[in-house]
Amino acid sequence: MTVEELRADLEKLSSSLASSGFANIDPGALEKLKEAAAAAGELEMKEGKRLLENLSEAMKAIQEGKSTADSCNLRLTALDFYLKKHSVSGTVEEL
Repeated sequence: MTVEELRADLEKLSSSLASSGFANIDPGALEKLKEAAAAAGELEMKEGKRLLENLSEAMKAIQEGKSTADSCNLRLTALDFYLKKHSVSGTVEEL
């Protein structure tokens, strides 16, 4: 997978999560986040991997009743910012 392919996949996933919210978390979304984090790691996108893992953990915490949707929304916003800055700058990590 290339950086561009991963970015496109993440933009779709981010858009899907933003529109569906975090009230009912789809297990498939968690799996996609896990796969994306692994791909980001392979592409040496350390910050992207960290943001994806952070969002995934927050979503798991909601499922366990230990967190709120606001926490996930904040993490999703950080991921969106990363994606936008990445697509504008064209760099992998120097954001």
